[in-house]
Amino acid sequence: MSNYKWTIVALDCIPMLNGMKDYVVTCHWRYGIENGTDPEAPDYIYTDIYGAEGFTQNPDMPDFTPYADLTEAQVIGWLESSLDVPAMQEQLAKALENIINPPIVQPALPWQS
Repeated sequence: MSNYKWTIVALDCIPMLNGMKDYVVTCHWRYGIENGTDPEAPDYIYTDIYGAEGFTQNPDMPDFTPYADLTEAQVIGWLESSLDVPAMQEQLAKALENIINPPIVQPALPWQS
């Protein structure tokens, strides 16, 4: 069973925009897949992709959330509404499959022990 996981690495902010303190303009993220839930398991594998997503500045935004009140779930919602998550999941699933069953391997040279 594969599990997908977001990690929010950092948020870039404009210090003050029309009275709104620390207005988020960019989210640095990682989106990963794991083949289990126990990182200590011998067959556990995790791989991820990373990026940064910019957000349009709208100083008249009626649903502005103060930086201190943002939740991880809210920021993930922003990402999921602006990124092609199904394509990212497809890419990650393929990467995980290639780790588990490599399409190309490099065995030791036959004349070396």
